[in-house]
Amino acid sequence: MRRSDLRKLLAIFSMLFIAPVMLLFGISAWLYLNEVETAERVTHQTEKLQLAQSREVLENHLHNAIRDLMFLADIDELRRPPTFFDQNRSNEALVRHFKSMAERKGQYDQIRFLDPSGKEMVRVNYRDGGGVNVAEPNLQHKGGRYYFTETMVKGPGEVFVSPMDLNVEHGVIESPFKPMIRLATPIYDDSGNKHGMVIINYLAGKLMASLKVQADMSPAKLLLLNRDGYWLKGESPADEWGFMFPEKQGLVMANRYPDAWGAISGGESGQISSEYGLFTYTTLAVEQLLADLDLKHEAAAGAADGQSTLWKLVRFIPQSGLEQPADALAERYLAVNGILLMVWGVVALLLSRARLYRIEAGRQLHDKEKRISEIVNSAFDAIITINERGIIETFNPAACSMFDYREGDVLGQKVNMLMASPNREYHDLHIQNYIESGIGKFIDKPGRVTGIRSDGSAVEIEICIGAKQVNDHWLFTAICRRYQQADDGAGKLAV
Repeated sequence: MRRSDLRKLLAIFSMLFIAPVMLLFGISAWLYLNEVETAERVTHQTEKLQLAQSREVLENHLHNAIRDLMFLADIDELRRPPTFFDQNRSNEALVRHFKSMAERKGQYDQIRFLDPSGKEMVRVNYRDGGGVNVAEPNLQHKGGRYYFTETMVKGPGEVFVSPMDLNVEHGVIESPFKPMIRLATPIYDDSGNKHGMVIINYLAGKLMASLKVQADMSPAKLLLLNRDGYWLKGESPADEWGFMFPEKQGLVMANRYPDAWGAISGGESGQISSEYGLFTYTTLAVEQLLADLDLKHEAAAGAADGQSTLWKLVRFIPQSGLEQPADALAERYLAVNGILLMVWGVVALLLSRARLYRIEAGRQLHDKEKRISEIVNSAFDAIITINERGIIETFNPAACSMFDYREGDVLGQKVNMLMASPNREYHDLHIQNYIESGIGKFIDKPGRVTGIRSDGSAVEIEICIGAKQVNDHWLFTAICRRYQQADDGAGKLAV
């Protein structure tokens, strides 16, 4: 291929390729941005729905535990305190109730009844799938514990819910860790006299496990924090229970995500987008927890300040997680666009070659027509072409001279304007007859006719006509030469 042809090919290819590619990338960018925006909205809404489901799971666990607590508080042996002589029999009945509850539920580490001074009167521990009654010598005095003092100031039907922490026995945190929530209510007899409290140590392991299951079904991290921002369920186990260990006192959300914690700690629920990612949060408060069960309550989150907030439940998608759908979408668009570009590149190249061939063929045809036109225009004989309707299409300079017309005066006019009667009137019929029968008076053979010049004068013409059908049309070419009478009387053509 010649260098000039290559340049033409590249120019045509660029014209065919670049504009559609720009349009493709423009449409793709618009679709991509719309899909990313839609995906972000869906993510935000999905996080709210999944957080609501996690909160519902957590509340259901606690509601069931509170119902069990109120059921135990309503048994006859507690509402009708025994006399001194019936104490042992009453305690035995309580043991049976407590053991039955512990074994049936499998999630209460201890169920206890404390007298008004805080002394344990009955205590059943849950061990290895069974309820174990603690003998009287091993019962302890809990009068100084915060949950006792908080519970004993409550009225009939009111419930105390403690914050979640790790169980401590004899001043040492149990290992493996045993997350615990204490639920308690004071016991009043039928006369309205307070004579102790019943307390359940709720094993929060199942609750935490249910939250973990929900977190595992999503790219988001499900976090559970106490009111001070310590992780009860964190991004990793190493973050958890910082308030229980002196060396972990700095492991709070406020230190890791200060802006997010500022909004979370001050709000009931909401969603926060930050440089770290997307936080969706809600607050679980004692009032709401107990109000849902239509129980009397006084807010208490701990011995120190009695605030109502139990936990902050948070779903957290890191920034990298938020970008993953957009990155995956971008990869998909790039792959599809790459394929489309390759296909269109091949198509554009083929179209460019075809167009180049057409241009070259057109140029050659134009050159050929130009050469033919030059030949016709330089011919001595008059050459006139007409169509099947008798309309003049070409009229060379010799014809202009012969009939004394300018080319522009006759192009588009009927050729019979150049003829004398009777040929003038019957010329259209001659054409139609030839088209239908193939027989023509002067077709492919010479003849003599009389022509009419622009001034009306006659001119004798020797004429020969060629006919050719081009597609659905006919083209008639007449070659004319003046006819002159020789001196000896014989006719001859003028030269």
